[in-house]
Amino acid sequence: MRRAHTKSRTGCRTCKARRIRCDETWPSCKRCTTTGRRCDGPSLAQTRPVAILFAQAYTLTSTRRIRQLPRSWEESEQDARYVQYFIECLSQDTPGCSSEYSRWRPLMIQAMHQEVAIRRSVVALSAIMQERMEQGSMPIHGFDMAPRSGRYLFGLKKYGKALTSLQELVKDMGNDRYLTQVVLLCGIICIWFEILVRDYLAGLSQLEVCLKIVLNAGSLGTVDADIQRAYARMDMQASLYVGIRAPVTVPKDISPIPYVFDSFNRAEICLMEEYARVVHLFRTSFHRIHREGNVPLELVAYTQTLQKRLELWKSAFGYSYSCQKAQGSPQTSARASILLMQYYVALITASTSVYVEQTLYDRFLYAFKQIVSLAKSSNACQESTAAPSLFGVPTKMGAVYPLYYVATHCRDSAVRQDAIDLLSSAPDPDVVWEAPILAAVSRRAKEIEELGLGSNQPIPEFKRLHGLGWAIDYENRQVRVDFRRRPNGMDGEWDEWTECLSW
Repeated sequence: MRRAHTKSRTGCRTCKARRIRCDETWPSCKRCTTTGRRCDGPSLAQTRPVAILFAQAYTLTSTRRIRQLPRSWEESEQDARYVQYFIECLSQDTPGCSSEYSRWRPLMIQAMHQEVAIRRSVVALSAIMQERMEQGSMPIHGFDMAPRSGRYLFGLKKYGKALTSLQELVKDMGNDRYLTQVVLLCGIICIWFEILVRDYLAGLSQLEVCLKIVLNAGSLGTVDADIQRAYARMDMQASLYVGIRAPVTVPKDISPIPYVFDSFNRAEICLMEEYARVVHLFRTSFHRIHREGNVPLELVAYTQTLQKRLELWKSAFGYSYSCQKAQGSPQTSARASILLMQYYVALITASTSVYVEQTLYDRFLYAFKQIVSLAKSSNACQESTAAPSLFGVPTKMGAVYPLYYVATHCRDSAVRQDAIDLLSSAPDPDVVWEAPILAAVSRRAKEIEELGLGSNQPIPEFKRLHGLGWAIDYENRQVRVDFRRRPNGMDGEWDEWTECLSW
């Protein structure tokens, strides 16, 4: 006689076919994974929302109500396959980006089974991800560039429907915690989509809207901390990419740097907070252009505080990582290298943020060498831009920007050339950073500054370029670069011109 048991209504189809109780763990139940079977996920015919269990307690569900996909919602087999593809990708602990989204992905998976907007955006994103994986590149966004594959057009149409559903959610959102987090999760997917189709301005527009929601709702405590951190990462990426933009998610409270980090993720979070303060100071330091040599003492003191905090972080990270390195893997080493590259860029930026003189960067040759060495020794560049980086791409900080920073700020010809060579050989793109394009820009900047100089002759201040600006024309494979320098000294007029480069 069979033992009495509670019948599961939300178990996977595989367990139901075997007539055994499913433990209902998502995305693959333990009953299936331990016996080597494929877990097909929960049945589509649900009478209540899918019960999703995780190792840690995450919940997106409001205490006031539980939502589910409307009964009128009809999903094709093609849509279901794209959803399953996304879940499989999101569930992979890929070394290059697992820490970036492993905290909020349970919330994402749960919301996918409750909200039409997220479900549609996931279908659209999965179609574009598969297209990108097969084609390797998509030159420009839109319908006007023939020929377009059916899958690409399908993704665009689904994305349009997702945006319509998202707009309806925003109207109903108010101060509701559940809807606020759903909107922000959907925003992550939409930004992700825009980046993959290389419509970066649209992605930036989406980000700005979502950041306003984060800032307004964050003060009320209605946004999950991991979602806030994901947007803080994207805020940083946008500030580095857009030369005049300052990050808006800089923490107001300055906490002490710990003596040791209990996890790699904690070290990443701490460094990103310090990095955000540095970039915010750099973007808001108008003294660099308008008041050379007359920097307020309080600003100088603040830069020294930032430098000291970064040095404390380096000490704590070095000790923590050395204790854990024995159990680490090559992928962990690559992650550590990428993190240290971000540290050196932050340190140099903090030290030079309120000054305009380009010769100040010569003091940090050791740091530039460290960045290049880290990129070479651990294959950090390849690790950060490999194919799995399509998953979790909006929040990932990779190796391409630090190498571009070296190529345009270091004036040691050999170190600079090493950085350019690494950029030239790097897979692309690394989030919004297109390595071949940045290599072309850096190569031209090096040629301009070194023109007429001997091989070992230092580059004088009046020949050095300041703050390169560029705009990319993917259709013609060209980048328009704005160059500027002061040929008559620090108190002279700016010499500005534009060139078009091919890659």
